[in-house]
Amino acid sequence: MALFSCYFRTRISPMKSSRGRQVLFALLLVVPTVAAAQENVLLHPDKFYRKFFPHLRIKRAPLDTAYIKTYPNALSVGVHVLSPGVRLNLSPRASEASASSNFRTSMGDILGFSASYRYVAAGFAFLLKSGLQKNDAYTPSAYRTATLKFLGSAYSFQFKYIRIKGFTDIGAINRGTDGSYRLRPDVLSKEFQFEGIYNFNWKQYSYAAPITFSQRQVRSRIGLLLKAGAFYHQLSGDSALITRTQQPYYDPAFANIATLRSVRVEAGPGVGGNLVLRRRFFVSFVFFPSVNLYLYKFLENPQQKVSARQAFVFRPEGRASIGYQSRRMYGGVRFEYDWNRAALQFITLSTVNRYIGFDLGYRFTAPRAMRKFYRKTMPPGM
Repeated sequence: MALFSCYFRTRISPMKSSRGRQVLFALLLVVPTVAAAQENVLLHPDKFYRKFFPHLRIKRAPLDTAYIKTYPNALSVGVHVLSPGVRLNLSPRASEASASSNFRTSMGDILGFSASYRYVAAGFAFLLKSGLQKNDAYTPSAYRTATLKFLGSAYSFQFKYIRIKGFTDIGAINRGTDGSYRLRPDVLSKEFQFEGIYNFNWKQYSYAAPITFSQRQVRSRIGLLLKAGAFYHQLSGDSALITRTQQPYYDPAFANIATLRSVRVEAGPGVGGNLVLRRRFFVSFVFFPSVNLYLYKFLENPQQKVSARQAFVFRPEGRASIGYQSRRMYGGVRFEYDWNRAALQFITLSTVNRYIGFDLGYRFTAPRAMRKFYRKTMPPGM
């Protein structure tokens, strides 16, 4: 309001006519009123839906309760511990193995927490100081991640942010005379992931059951899946990604590249299944042989302007778990794996992400305040 007042004092005060004063007075009355009206609608989603979508009402076909058990009033809270294995190899297109950079992390175990209610789940994780993959000869690594999921009956969506800083190049060409590794605490890998999955057999196969545990598979079932997603990834360092010792093996245009940015557009079919043993024990698996359209840029500095190039990359990924579910408690052991090898303009970039660990959680009766907040926040009927 101070900005508006200053502006109108400068522009309108020289006007001697009463019309200018009337316009100013009207604006000073209308602007706060409109802002307040907009604020009320935006701060109260139920009012927003009633005003802009008065006839919106989500009606879902019922699940087959002989195959899937739901917990609509339960708040599932879980904890997981994962042992990560992250490998990133950068080599020249000539496939000179001795000139490759083999980046590794010193990440120990990852401790994560998650919570889910009905269709929405959220989680975060942080790095522990010890673990199976911890290596004191590597530079210290930092890890951050946050996940937000919407897991409906037929459609599932996930947004995930992953940040890893601090890599060690164990490639033979960059080792010291004493066998020491080349430490790169400045190398940063940052990724934003958004993916959606459609479950063709959603009435009898629960994709969410071994992920958020908001549902439970009570009879064995296998289903077909369709996945699509978009991923942004940046690998960068304070200096060039390769050393002067490596430069003779690479194209001269890649010698001073410090940043690799890429956007992947992914699509592909998949298959998943939940096998139930003695009603409460389960074996779950999911596999996607996806194809990625890989759009990438090589940059010597973040402000550099260059055109993007493209490539097609095959990226298989999968997840498997074995565990136990009852009305209140659930837990299990899981294994996740994804791999891709991208043949880019000057280099070949291959990445492997592997996680193995266990989950443990409990279903509480959701507090009344949470149920009320959910009803007021989500679209009617969800």
